Order: sequence, then C-alpha cells, then structure tokens
Amino acid sequence: MLTKEQLLFLHSQGLSKEDTFDALGMTQSTYYPIMKKANKLIAYNTKPCKNGHTMRTRSGHCPQCNTAYLKFIQRSNEGGFVYIAISQRSKLCKIGLTHAIAVREESLNRTYYANFDDWVIRFAIKSEYAGKIEELVKMRLYAYSYQLEYFHDGKMQIATELLNCDFKKAKSTIIDACKKSQYEYKIVLNRNEKNS
Repeated sequence: MLTKEQLLFLHSQGLSKEDTFDALGMTQSTYYPIMKKANKLIAYNTKPCKNGHTMRTRSGHCPQCNTAYLKFIQRSNEGGFVYIAISQRSKLCKIGLTHAIAVREESLNRTYYANFDDWVIRFAIKSEYAGKIEELVKMRLYAYSYQLEYFHDGKMQIATELLNCDFKKAKSTIIDACKKSQYEYKIVLNRNEKNS
C-alpha cells in the first residue's frame, strides 16, 4: 500500500496510484518487464534507496531522490513530433521530440543549440508514440552519439542529442523504428538536399 508521503509525491509530479505497481518481494529485473507491458511508471514496496525511499522507476532509479528520472519516463509516453535537424556548418544531426514543430527550428537557432545557429529541420513525423519512437531511434543510433558544451541560460550546458551520422541514416532509422514497432506515424516534413 502506498504511504501518504508517496501519494503526495505522486500528486506533486502529476501522477496517481494508477501509474504505480506493487513490486513487493520482486527484483528490478522481475518487475521491469511487467511494468513496461502494463505501462506503469513507478514501482513501490521496492528495496530502499540510500535515503530510505521505497519507490523506483522501471529502470530501478529512485524518483524521489531525482525527479529527472520521472521526466525521462514520462517523455517516452508522449505524442508529438520526432524531427531531424541538421547544422549546415557542423554537419551534425539532432534528433528530438517537440510539440511545436513550427517553432522548433527558430528556437534551436535563437538559443545557439550546441554553439550553432544554422539548424534546419529536414524531416519530421507526427505520432502519438513520438516519445517511444525517439527513444528507440536514439538507442539504435547510440554509436553515432556526439556531445558538445555550449553556453545557454547563463551557464554551460551539454548538448546530448547530437549525432555524427548523415541525414539519410537518421531518416531511415526513424522510419524503420516506426515500421518494426508498428507505430502509426505521418511524415509532416521531408526536405531533401535540393530543398534545404
């Protein structure tokens, strides 16, 4: 049974008891596949973390100690747009998730994402499974991951969504991930080299 403290925490994160799973007596490797199949975000009655909390994400992290783990899981359940942006100077790709594709290109350039202001969104799909698609694509392209530090909002940040691969590879990986996972999607933007 969830404690009052746990219920308050869930409420503060926009979650409810419906998002939880009772993992009493189970290891993380046991409850993870069950939770994933049932689309549950938080396990309770787990082995306590170093601060004594007994809630865990599917991947075994304590959401009370670091709510960023929750945001990542919640993001994977979002619909929206998965896009590929290309920096013309660096030739790096950025694969991301957004709810406002019409303004995302301007935002990347205005904020000098990864120290570049020449981002062009060349490809985008819309899907109610966008978060899951983005996660799959990033896992499949992990070998091409690239990180750069840049200055944003008054402090140094790390651009973690960069890929050192060509546009065709990134695009085919998105389409392949959708088809193999049988996720419905609609291509909403498809600029080829000549139209960039």
